[in-house]
Amino acid sequence: MYSQVWNIYVAVRTMATLKATPAILYILLALTQGTRHGYAILADVEERSNGSVGLGPSSLYYTLGRLADRGLIEEREHPSDPATADDPHAEQRRYFALTGRGKAWLEAELGLLTGLVDQARALGLKVGG
Repeated sequence: MYSQVWNIYVAVRTMATLKATPAILYILLALTQGTRHGYAILADVEERSNGSVGLGPSSLYYTLGRLADRGLIEEREHPSDPATADDPHAEQRRYFALTGRGKAWLEAELGLLTGLVDQARALGLKVGG
């Protein structure tokens, strides 16, 4: 219970210091599916955003570093996955995972955005298509 309250507290404090850009939101969404390496994150962001969020390797790793510095994600060891056993680059890849704090921050940001969209719709604006 204490850790959940702490994660929410830190998420709210982080919201004040970290701007929720589309790239950040899509990266964190990609990591809700589990530990991933950089290329898998890039591919997920590309697919989820229908190509509207353009990330290159340098901007991805810069953003991942910022998220890690704030405790929203963490770098993990290479997972022992039989599917990557034949991959010659598997050991060179850097893997990242969403932390509890990161999940709380993402949920808080998505809650704010959902509220904003609801208010826009109530005002008669066409949102999302």
